[in-house]
Amino acid sequence: MKIRISQIIRMVLTMVWVFLTVIGWLYPFSVEQVQADDQTPPSTEEFLEPVFPMTTVEPDQELEGQTPLYNVPLALNPHDHFYFARPIAFDSNTAPSRDFGYGFYYPEETEVHTGVDIGSPMYKPVLAAGDGQVVFTGFGLMNGGGDINDPYGLAILIRHSFSYEDKTIYTVYAHLDSSEVEKGQIVKMGEEIGKIGLTGNTSGPHVHFEVRIEDSKGGRVQNPELWMAPPVGSGVLAGSLKSTFGYFLSAQKLWLKSLDTGFKYEITTYAPVKHIYADDYFKENFVIGDIPGGEYEISMIYKNKWFRYNLTIAPGTVNFVSFEGMNGFKTGLTSTTNEEDFLQ
Repeated sequence: MKIRISQIIRMVLTMVWVFLTVIGWLYPFSVEQVQADDQTPPSTEEFLEPVFPMTTVEPDQELEGQTPLYNVPLALNPHDHFYFARPIAFDSNTAPSRDFGYGFYYPEETEVHTGVDIGSPMYKPVLAAGDGQVVFTGFGLMNGGGDINDPYGLAILIRHSFSYEDKTIYTVYAHLDSSEVEKGQIVKMGEEIGKIGLTGNTSGPHVHFEVRIEDSKGGRVQNPELWMAPPVGSGVLAGSLKSTFGYFLSAQKLWLKSLDTGFKYEITTYAPVKHIYADDYFKENFVIGDIPGGEYEISMIYKNKWFRYNLTIAPGTVNFVSFEGMNGFKTGLTSTTNEEDFLQ
């Protein structure tokens, strides 16, 4: 019997298809669970505008149980810099939203969040987080020219009367209903400067709070949770998550679970953009604050494998954990990080 070449080709292709189908069934591959690791740096795409949540930020209704905050300034370790109080009165919620933190972004919209959001009822007082001078109040903080469509809405910018190392420090208060201060006015920590509102790109009442620093490198935003004093008995966890090849893992999900209560926090690392900056010392790509002191388990999926690690959160200070690809987690800072690793 004569077999044509075309028949042989069809037979070979059929066998290859069957082989690949069996392999796919035996070794399922989940794209959602695997974080890119290769020798290719993160995307160099820049996002030009900050993004603000278009969903309501719900204020905390259980205020009686709020724990008092540490007094500022607070620095139990040499590189801590808890210089700021919360920009919201203590009779309201003072905790930043967990769903929309610093460095969060919507990939489909290529927008990034440059601060933290603290939900509060309308018209509640917004307070100066530290002593300083008002250098801007009004609309147009981003776009200029008094633009009433500016994404920050009605905003206030304060240059503070203290510095950190050689850095001038500023704070931003956005989405206000009203401003109670004028440009050039001197304000004290805790002084009312405005009211909670809905101006700018937001659909729920809250204050968008930013920390900015300026030095010889220029101006840049910082994660406010490294600058706001935590509640008494609570600490802050910062971390650096990298691939085996030393590149930061951007928009990576991880979880922090209390071994005492079972409560679990979900964390997302910073967006891969140049103008989301890390602290000059910690060089972190995630921060989560207001964590009660105690024993925790941190976990994440990397290369289709679960990694887990137990750590202690010490209150009143910045705790640090690092992840280095297949080497897993460890506490303490990693080796020196170059700016190119995070595209700062």
